[in-house]
Amino acid sequence: MADTKREQEEKYFAEQELKKRQEYRKKINAEKEKLKAEGLKNEHWMKCPKCGQDLEEIGFADVMVDKCKGCQGIWLDHGELELLLEGRKSKGFISRFLSSVSDKD
Repeated sequence: MADTKREQEEKYFAEQELKKRQEYRKKINAEKEKLKAEGLKNEHWMKCPKCGQDLEEIGFADVMVDKCKGCQGIWLDHGELELLLEGRKSKGFISRFLSSVSDKD
């Protein structure tokens, strides 16, 4: 009888140890994924998705948009298009936008 209790006890502690190891492994994997994502972000931060050149922020209608120094493309972050479209109600939005972009060359 003592042997079965001892076996049950050993099995219990083995299961607990296995759970701890699995939780630790999940934590390690999550940290690795986070570091990998940060590395990718740093690698591509403020780079043009079209030509790979550096992007510069330019201001237009109280919105900072990204302009490529190479291909002159304009890139918007999440929510910036909506902000620009709100300003569309005022007369001459397109011409103001295009003149603002060409003035920065």
